[in-house]
Amino acid sequence: MNAIQLPIVNPPLKVFLRWAYTLSITSAHDETIPWYYSNFIQLFCNKKFLERGRQYYIDFFRGKPNELNFNNPFLLTCSVNYTILQSLASEAWPQFFAEQIRSGYYCIVFLDESKLSPAASYQKAPFPHHLFLYGFDWGERVFYASMFDRTGVYRNLQIPFQEFEDAVHSMRQLLRDKLTADHHTYFYKYEPHSPYPFDRMAAIDQLRDYLNGETHLNRINYNPDDKEAFGIKVYDYLQMYYDAVESNDPRLVERNDVRHLHALWEHKRMMSERVKYLVTEGIIPYDEELVEGCRELSIRMLKLRDRYIRHEMRTDREVFPQLRAQFDQFREVEPVLLQKLIKLLEG
Repeated sequence: MNAIQLPIVNPPLKVFLRWAYTLSITSAHDETIPWYYSNFIQLFCNKKFLERGRQYYIDFFRGKPNELNFNNPFLLTCSVNYTILQSLASEAWPQFFAEQIRSGYYCIVFLDESKLSPAASYQKAPFPHHLFLYGFDWGERVFYASMFDRTGVYRNLQIPFQEFEDAVHSMRQLLRDKLTADHHTYFYKYEPHSPYPFDRMAAIDQLRDYLNGETHLNRINYNPDDKEAFGIKVYDYLQMYYDAVESNDPRLVERNDVRHLHALWEHKRMMSERVKYLVTEGIIPYDEELVEGCRELSIRMLKLRDRYIRHEMRTDREVFPQLRAQFDQFREVEPVLLQKLIKLLEG
């Protein structure tokens, strides 16, 4: 066949590509849903972003390594670096990746996104990044890909083979000149898992970790240190971040103000959807305070994120006291709801 598209869906989480890419594969299969709702409970962020001049981030936490590195039980994973692929000429890369897709592998290719016309970085400074390929059309000489486009919207689009080759060639040059590190290219094949029912104990453990501001996930391979905050404690550092934004603190680097609020909204929305799933599946009884409380947190967080987007278009200094007030309320309300959820899960 000259054209193939492997099955994908609009991913439920998009804040970082490691979630969007992998979940767009697994969420197409109903048997992965109990696993999905057993996870994505914990949050973490970095604490030393002002002292060390590092970019601030907040994200879901599922232990280390991250999701691209063999951390999804439904994905058979292979990774390679540019050293292994160095014998492959740039013009041979389209055929090589088309063959992997033909064999049922989704491809996440590390390349220079500034050579791709849909990207925000197009024709600007080099931007090493991962691109998700799920299909190709050999006659049209394009890959079917998913990425954040120049407007910041995650969507499916077509990447011409020539742009793909240019992006690979540029990445090779960046690596040759030691201007970046190789973050590897990944190949994923969906592999049906043995039955994975909703894991009450895994969910309870993550909920307790969240409330205690700590983590016990994958401690056999990873020792958390004082650079990261977990669970309920992330609000303290979110507040520190937006205080620095309000005062134009020169120590802030690579700002991405809206993304942090989007991550928080995805977390609240995900918790609300999880509670609805647990009630629908009969895993917990219906509890109006819990269902409506989680739904309300999700709505409030979405409104806060959208207000900040408007602030970035037309300055609204009142958004900063609103952020402080909302974070304080979340610190009060969320523990009450999550303690109730733990009790219902314990039966």
